[in-house]
Amino acid sequence: VKPDDVVGLLIDRSIELIVGMLAILKAGGAYLPIDKDYPNERINYLVKDSSVNILLTSKELKIELVGGVSLFHIEDTDRGKNERIEYINRPSDLCYVIYTSGTTGNPKGSMIEHRNLVRLFFNDKFQFDFGVKDVWTMFHSQCFDFSVWEIYGAILIGGELIIIPKMTARDTNTYFNTLKKECVTVLNQTPSAFYNLIQEDLSREGERLNLRYVIFGGEALNPRRLKEWKSNYPNVKMINMYGITETTVHVTYKEIGDYEIENNISSIGGPIPTLSVYLFDKYQKLAPRGVPGELFVGGEGVSRGYIGKEELT
Repeated sequence: VKPDDVVGLLIDRSIELIVGMLAILKAGGAYLPIDKDYPNERINYLVKDSSVNILLTSKELKIELVGGVSLFHIEDTDRGKNERIEYINRPSDLCYVIYTSGTTGNPKGSMIEHRNLVRLFFNDKFQFDFGVKDVWTMFHSQCFDFSVWEIYGAILIGGELIIIPKMTARDTNTYFNTLKKECVTVLNQTPSAFYNLIQEDLSREGERLNLRYVIFGGEALNPRRLKEWKSNYPNVKMINMYGITETTVHVTYKEIGDYEIENNISSIGGPIPTLSVYLFDKYQKLAPRGVPGELFVGGEGVSRGYIGKEELT
C-alpha cells in the first residue's frame, strides 16, 4: 500500500472498523468504507469503480468479489508489533473515498485528501471548544460522511469515541441509555433522529444527559420543535451545519438560540473557517439578497474530485 492507493474497508461498525481505518492510513493509503449490508452487486460496483485491489474485511462476512482483488482478514493481522511508524504521507495525499448515494445516476466516489480533513478541526478560527474530556458517539454509518466528523472529532483532539452498533442507533430508548451511561458530551444528529430523542428525554423525569453540544446535519432543521428541550437544557449549544461529501462534511455553521427557535428560523448560517460560499444565479452571477440561487463552495475543504470521473469532477 502506497500513497493514493485505495483500500476497501468492509467491516461492521465496531472497534475493528476504527483499527482498520487507522491501519490503512498509517500504511500510507486511503480507505474506502463499504457497508456489509450492501448487496453483492453494489459492493462489486464500488470495488471495480474505485480500482481497489486490496479489501480489508472480517472472517465473519461472506462476500463474493470480482477477480483480481486480494482479501485480508483483520483477525489475521499481527497486532503485537510496537514499532515507531514513519510518516510517509503529504497533506495532498488521499485520506478516504466516500461514495455519494447516486441520486443522479451511479454512485460517485468523492476523494478526500488529508489536508481537507485536518483543516476541518485545526484552523485559526475554529468555532468549537472540543477537548480531551469530551465523549462522542459514532452514531452514523461509516459510509455517511457525518461519521467522519464524529470519528476524527474525538480521535484527533484526544477525546473518547463510543461506537454505536446499527441496532442501537435504530432504538431511541437504548441509545438514550448509552448517552446517559457513557456521559456523552458531543452529540451529532440528523434533525429527525433528534426529534425522537427529544420525546424519549421528555418522557424520563429526573434523568438528564451530560451534553455540551448538539450538532445537526444531513437534512433541514425545524427549530420550533427544539423549544421544550432547549428550555430543559439552556446551556447546551445547538449548532446547525450544512455540507456535502464533496466539500468534506461541513460547509456552514449557525448557532440556534431562543430567537431562531421562537421564530422558527432554519438558517444554515455562514461558511466555516477555510471555506467561502457564494450564491449565484443560472449565469453564475451573484444573486441579489432574497433571490433564490445556487450555492458555490470554495476553499480548503473542496475535495480532489470524483475517483475515475474527470469529466464529472
